[in-house]
Amino acid sequence: MENKKVKHRFITGFTGLRALAVIGVILYHFNGQLFSGGYLGVPIFLTLSGYLVTDHLISEYSQNNYFDYGHFWYKRIKKLYPTLIVMLIITAAYITLFQRNLLANLWQSVITNLTYTYNWYEILNGQSYFQNFAGSESPFTHLWTLAVEGQFYLIWPLIVMLILRLSNRNRITDEPLHKRNVFYVAIILSIISVLEMAALYHHGVDPSRVYYGTDTRMFSILFGSALAVVWPSDRIMHNAGKNQSTFFNVLGSIGLAIMAILVFTVGSQSEFLYRGGMMIFSLATVLIMWAVLANAGRWNKLLTNPVFNWIGSRSYEIYVYQLPVFVFFGDKFKDIADHQISYGFFELLLIVGISELSYRFIQIPFGRYDYKETFDKVWFHLKKMKKIEVVLLLSLVLGIFGIVQSTLVNPHQANHTQLATRIKNNSKKEEAHNKKLAKKIKSNQKIDRPKADVEEFEKEGLTANQLNEASKFSGCAVGDSVMLSGRDELQKIFPRLYIDAAVSRQSAVAVSVLQNLKSKGLMGNNIIIGLGTNGDITDDTLQQIMKIAGPKRHVYWINVHVPTQPWQNADNDMLNNAKGKYHNLTIIDWNDYIKDHPEWLYDDQTHPNPNGAVKYASFIAKNILPK
Repeated sequence: MENKKVKHRFITGFTGLRALAVIGVILYHFNGQLFSGGYLGVPIFLTLSGYLVTDHLISEYSQNNYFDYGHFWYKRIKKLYPTLIVMLIITAAYITLFQRNLLANLWQSVITNLTYTYNWYEILNGQSYFQNFAGSESPFTHLWTLAVEGQFYLIWPLIVMLILRLSNRNRITDEPLHKRNVFYVAIILSIISVLEMAALYHHGVDPSRVYYGTDTRMFSILFGSALAVVWPSDRIMHNAGKNQSTFFNVLGSIGLAIMAILVFTVGSQSEFLYRGGMMIFSLATVLIMWAVLANAGRWNKLLTNPVFNWIGSRSYEIYVYQLPVFVFFGDKFKDIADHQISYGFFELLLIVGISELSYRFIQIPFGRYDYKETFDKVWFHLKKMKKIEVVLLLSLVLGIFGIVQSTLVNPHQANHTQLATRIKNNSKKEEAHNKKLAKKIKSNQKIDRPKADVEEFEKEGLTANQLNEASKFSGCAVGDSVMLSGRDELQKIFPRLYIDAAVSRQSAVAVSVLQNLKSKGLMGNNIIIGLGTNGDITDDTLQQIMKIAGPKRHVYWINVHVPTQPWQNADNDMLNNAKGKYHNLTIIDWNDYIKDHPEWLYDDQTHPNPNGAVKYASFIAKNILPK
């Protein structure tokens, strides 16, 4: 018997939610300090996907006692693959021509994106979502979410079909479908996912594994799936009473209010985010979705407007292209921190323009294309090609050439890995060195400095008296990858300094690190902080650090030099304003010192190279040691 064609309701308010989601993501990349939770647009996409896929699946099964899994995937590929493939190849073409330092591992990125396994590739290769300054920045990092959704499309329909088949063994087609077991399974799996996220998150450690993982992010999708069971899309309250309208108006308001509060207050490495915050945001998304679905209040209408319709209908294209624009633009313009508004406006124009072209010339025609007749029409289209199609074809050819060429590039010899290798090596040295140093500090053992180290830094202008004082300097240093890049040289000057530096570290992490060092007796009499490269420094964080330090310890904070990021100036302004509040706080103005010496930095214009590391350590010492 031929399956009945299932008609699905188009929910206009969902398009508005997609618009809000992609706006949040754009704002996060534009100014992660002001829109610290803009990345939470991603759970909106995931929750919507969970609802729509499950609603479609149950609706088709209800009418036909069967779900066409193959046809479902055919439609997904038609909708998602053309834009993804073109984006990957055009990006590869750009890398081949203008940013060849990213050729290493390009082919792996392309293949894993096409197979929807990219999130696990990022996890297995240690690709941090939060570290963009070690030369490992990728224009594909954001595509992890497509991989999570692709894996959901692969597995969840099979699970639901099995549940429905077992729950409806003797069902006649016209009888109601028993589907509540789908709800129970979705909720159980969601709880497991939430608990796993909380368990795998460790404060002070880069949370990328938790952030990327299909297992730890699946609850957002499954919450949407559960809603599809409770409130299918064909259930509309046409004649809702006043109380019902009020209920859904309040419900949607609560959901949106919670989402807004989290977007403006929760940073991407907040402990609260991974231990309940993201779950709360996803549940808030379910509330606003429910209000839209019921159509009993004002929310569907409010989220249905020409602006949201335009953005939402192109949200996939905007999301796919936004990060390549930010990465490539940041590579060519190193002074973004000083031109946030003008550059940001230009980046936005690029994203919107590229997305519109992709929507018009890729999404619409290829989404409607009948691939069964592909081979018969290829020659016909080649003869009828327009200029823009010729340009597109050349870009595709060049991109494919770049992908093939990338297979020949040794990742360890690629220019962009020099900094990553240095940081990785320094991180290993730090761990081994700190174990030995901790024992010497606790036993008050003398630590000799090699004569070669003395001579090296005397050439940098440090006096014998200063180096003698540095050898007795008691304290600890907490930093991010910038300090990690220069840790060897800093350790040479201050042999008793306990240095704890890590990649991707946010300033708030310093609180727990210092508390741990204090409990172990390794804090010493002075504290050097080198944080702010990866995001904003808050007054609350500074206040907590100064409280831990107490009035008798001196805190030296090395300010931020990350000209490609919008938070540089805000962080440095905050630190300058804080100088007058604390008598024992000194700001070391590394930003002013290094800005005229780009030759001392790697190409990212943030991390000191080997020569710059000597300058970095010497400059810090000159600002700490008496003259």
